[in-house]
Amino acid sequence: MSQELSFDKVSVDKQAVDTLEVDQSPGTANVEPLATPVVYRLYKRRWLGIITLVLFNVVCGMNGQFFGPITTSLNEEWHISLTKINWTSNIVNLVYVPVTFLTVHITKKVGIRKTLLLGGVQLLLANWIRVAAISPKLSPDGRYAILMIAQVFIGFAQGSCQIITVRYSELWFDVRTRVVATMLTNISNPLGGAIGSLVLPQAANVKWAILIGAFVATAVFPAGFLIQEHPPTAPTFAGSTKSPGMKSLLRALFGKEPVESSQYMDRRDRIDFALIFMVFGVFCAATTSWSNFANQVFGPYGYTETRVGLFSATILLAGIVAAITGAPVLGRVFGKRLPWAVRIFLPIISACWIAQIWNVKPNNDGAIFATMAIIGICSFLLLPIGLELGAEVTRNAEGSCGLLWLNVNFINFIWILVEDALRAGPDANPPENMTQALIFNGSTIAATAFVFLLGFRGEQKRREMDIDKLKEAYRDDEAHPGQHSAQVPIPSE
Repeated sequence: MSQELSFDKVSVDKQAVDTLEVDQSPGTANVEPLATPVVYRLYKRRWLGIITLVLFNVVCGMNGQFFGPITTSLNEEWHISLTKINWTSNIVNLVYVPVTFLTVHITKKVGIRKTLLLGGVQLLLANWIRVAAISPKLSPDGRYAILMIAQVFIGFAQGSCQIITVRYSELWFDVRTRVVATMLTNISNPLGGAIGSLVLPQAANVKWAILIGAFVATAVFPAGFLIQEHPPTAPTFAGSTKSPGMKSLLRALFGKEPVESSQYMDRRDRIDFALIFMVFGVFCAATTSWSNFANQVFGPYGYTETRVGLFSATILLAGIVAAITGAPVLGRVFGKRLPWAVRIFLPIISACWIAQIWNVKPNNDGAIFATMAIIGICSFLLLPIGLELGAEVTRNAEGSCGLLWLNVNFINFIWILVEDALRAGPDANPPENMTQALIFNGSTIAATAFVFLLGFRGEQKRREMDIDKLKEAYRDDEAHPGQHSAQVPIPSE
């Protein structure tokens, strides 16, 4: 007998534990002592789902802050004020808050595949409604009204495409590769923002920028049919269990779940999730809102839309490259120590955002590019870790992901209002500069990181549970060699 058991790359160390029986009744994954081996498997088809989720979230990211990269053009061509343009992004954040609860409920009822296709339909509606605003017969207010209606649909689509990502990772990937899967699907939204920052300013005018968005959304939609609901055999014990849903998570967070429940969270778990909730929301909102305000931050100092687009793309593209190359290493090196990765990256990100207060000045391209790159690298490596830690602490991937992204959008909503209000007046030097907004941004990020580092523990209970079940599966293999026929059932969603 080999010292390591492997089921298509799912491996555990040799240890002696009791054998298992799986209750095959619908909607259950109960484990009882008996002599039937349990099999966990990985399937190559899981990558088709990842590709689909990446494509849909790229389109969502491109549309969420659609007018941020072309703020000046929209203001000059369609005579829409900067504050109104900021609201085209803010309405997405506002809609996302109630949509979170609706999306988790829909996913629980109809599953991941149909939820994603629903998001694709919403993206199509949003983009082609936006095309209607091109009509030259419309007044500026009429065009603005149509743009806002389109952005409401973008808010619905963001929820449908984003919230399901961590649950998909849990259903299809093992403990060693979940971080990588979560990273790929969740950096794709800011990747869309980076693509928008580079591509949209190159359009001849606002009309062509809107048409480009519509063509991209239409081309991507058919990919939604590639994703599958769940594998025939689960990759881990957590992947074999029914999603507890948002209601169960809210009960656990308020201490209402019974101690014997698998969803029970002790006081430390609840404190940890509150800290994750806080820091994830603030740090992601800071990065997201930057795309919206970049032109307003740098424009008063003489930077062009194209150059500002490169600044925004740097934070995103550097982060994406770092995440793609570094997440597999992080998953293996920090797989058992995710809290330590957070403790390393948070101070670096905070220092860079504070430095940005002094970086924004004329002819300072080198320092700006360097700072943006460091923020991007550390933030994007931290993004999947934050989502995975939320799932670890709560044992509820879908619900925790939904709440975390809800908070990002809520804080982003507040962030845009505050920073818009902190814009200097026309008599300032330079006129309408965003120095006060930069101070607010850097100081809030640093204070949030400090509070988090003081109080976070981050026990990875979901991982511990999965490892225990894999060890039990190994014992079953040892006791019953050649009998890898029993499967952990995937409950109906």
